[in-house]
This record gives sequence, structure tokens and C-alpha cells, in this order.
Amino acid sequence: MAGAMPYLTIGCQAVVAVAFARSCAAKAAGRAAFADFRRWLSGAVRVPAPLAAPAAAGAVAAEAATAAALLVPPLVPAGFLAAALLLAGFTAAVVSMIRRRVRVPCRCFGAGRRPPGVPHVARNLVLLAAAACGAVTAVAGDGPPPFDAAAVLAAVAGAATALLLTELEEIADLVRPLAVTSEEAP
Repeated sequence: MAGAMPYLTIGCQAVVAVAFARSCAAKAAGRAAFADFRRWLSGAVRVPAPLAAPAAAGAVAAEAATAAALLVPPLVPAGFLAAALLLAGFTAAVVSMIRRRVRVPCRCFGAGRRPPGVPHVARNLVLLAAAACGAVTAVAGDGPPPFDAAAVLAAVAGAATALLLTELEEIADLVRPLAVTSEEAP
């Protein structure tokens, strides 16, 4: 199993880095996207209006720095730690919004269509688990694996997992009509 740890690290790096890069890109996709995120922070998350713009810029910068750190071998453990801290904060914010019954669509990964709910918490916990697992394997591992087919497969699997997690709302919207149709069938 010790030989598999570097590949697990690569998979976790890809999951977390792609998720943070996707989140950062959605929020910084243009003035309108950033303004929507800033307004969402002020309204749904309850960041005081004067602090919403700096908080929005800080969140985007932190996500970008975290994604970048996960791609630089000496910074990988710090990148996982930053990801875990950010995800813990994001999850606490989502739980707070659920408790307050916020009905505004979540802006975690851009223009969401659904208010914060259990799927958002579950997604964040999966990402948090990937960050924690990656941190452990990065620190306890034997260093980077050779660049081989297994390393590429681990990276592709991690990136695909991140894209599935970040597009969870859209996937649910595609599957929901199928589930309703199958329930209606005799």
C-alpha cells in the first residue's frame, strides 16, 4: 500500500485543486459574476456591506492560491491545509445559511440555481475529506511517484471527481426529470 500513497496524493491534489480553480474561475469570470458573488456574500452569508468586496476578493485570491499551491510539490502539504481550513469555513457558512433558511441560490461555484442545502454540505465534506487524505498521504508518503500511466490516471480521476462535485446541481437537474418519469411509469 505504501507504493500507492503517492498516487492517492495525486488524486487528492487533482480533486481539490480543480474544485478550487473551478470555484475561483466562476467568481472571477467577469465584473457581473464577481458583483453577484459580492452581493451574495453581503445578503446570504451576512458579510457586512463595507466588507463584502474585500471578503469576495480575499475568497477568490485564497481559492486561487490554494489551487496553485497544490500544483507545486514543496507547497502541497500547505495547499491541503489551506484547502481544509477554507472548506471548514465554507461548510460552516453553508450550515449557517441552512439554519437561517436562506432561499437565495448558492454562489459557491458561480451562478447556482438552488439554495444551500444538504448536497452543498455533503460536497464540501467530500472535498474536506480529500484535502485531509491528501495532507496525510503527502506528509507520510515516499515522495512523488514517477510520471507514469498510474499517475496520469490518478490525476484524471481526481479532476473528473472534482468536476462532478462542482457541477452537482446541474447533474441533479438532469437526473431529476428521469426519476420523476420512472416513478410515473406503471
